[in-house]
Amino acid sequence: MAKLSLSELKAILNSVVAKTGISNPSFVETRNNVVGLLDKIGKIYTLDTDYQLDKLYMFDGEYLSFGKTIEEWQEDLILPADYDSTGANALAPSDPTYRPVDYSYTIGKKVIKTTIRNNNLERAVHFEAQLAEIVAIQFKRIEDSMAQYRYGVKREMIAKYIDLAKDAQGASTTTFAVSTAYSVGDYVRQASSGDGAKVFAVVVKAIANTNTHNWAAAVAAGELIVFDLFKVVAKPVDASTGEAFIKAVKEDLEIAQDVSEGHSLNGNTLGATSNLKLIVKQGVIPELEVGTYAGAFHREDLAFPADIVVVKDFGSADSKYYAVLMDSRGMRLHNTYNATFENLNGEGAFVNYFRHTEDTAHVSRNTFLRVYSAE
Repeated sequence: MAKLSLSELKAILNSVVAKTGISNPSFVETRNNVVGLLDKIGKIYTLDTDYQLDKLYMFDGEYLSFGKTIEEWQEDLILPADYDSTGANALAPSDPTYRPVDYSYTIGKKVIKTTIRNNNLERAVHFEAQLAEIVAIQFKRIEDSMAQYRYGVKREMIAKYIDLAKDAQGASTTTFAVSTAYSVGDYVRQASSGDGAKVFAVVVKAIANTNTHNWAAAVAAGELIVFDLFKVVAKPVDASTGEAFIKAVKEDLEIAQDVSEGHSLNGNTLGATSNLKLIVKQGVIPELEVGTYAGAFHREDLAFPADIVVVKDFGSADSKYYAVLMDSRGMRLHNTYNATFENLNGEGAFVNYFRHTEDTAHVSRNTFLRVYSAE
């Protein structure tokens, strides 16, 4: 009997555990038995994972049994008037005013399909439980695929929300001019300042062509609401940039939790918003925790008074946008059709299963929104 040497054992183990015999994509038959029968597969298994995690579940809307279109309206606040002891206008109408109504339409039907064949999987498994597991996974993948689709739609909705904000704050080519008529909901911009920068606004009170207000006067008279939807702040990469981002968010939280204007797409006056969501892309929070929180003496001063949700991405949005602070009511994905059908093909001896879905994606023009951009 030879004495065991660690170096010799290492060499033996290196040759025994061959890479070609581990996770090999092809099956090589062996007949290492006296009869010469085929050596059987001893175990069949799968390691499944959770595909149904939807980190944006809070934006699920209720099921819409009838109708596919969503209509949103918002009534304005009422300006106080001087008291008139004569009551001369008591019987005169005073109709309320509203922000422009907007509509969201169905994003269309989608179908998720899978096929289960008879007399097919049976030849590959050892017993009934293994067959049942494979079939169960096929059905589970329908639900997994549905969940990933809806999660992806919500991330793309954030991208489109950002696009709508860009349209409001930056896309208008109409320069505001005196003695020009404008309708409620029109987007306008201020003439360029010396550095070429432009300020954008939305018309919230109809302006007649006899109106002589310049930009400043129109803003002061409440005819224009200046947009403030974006904030440029460096993406957190160290303690300094992390603290700057936290400060920026806390400033916006103070704004959102009080009465404000200019922070919604419709330019409506917003009331205090308490249920806020800070949605950030992957990579931001670790930098804050390691680069900012870890070195802070008073960590409580750095805490966000808002729910933080970390997501993979913001769909097709430009990579410079890395965080969004929004009212939790500001986005909803409403399912309007959800049905599963089966179709038996007797000649082919298989069954097709079809999962049908249809949704309407809606983002609000009347709730708080702040988009953080690295540039």
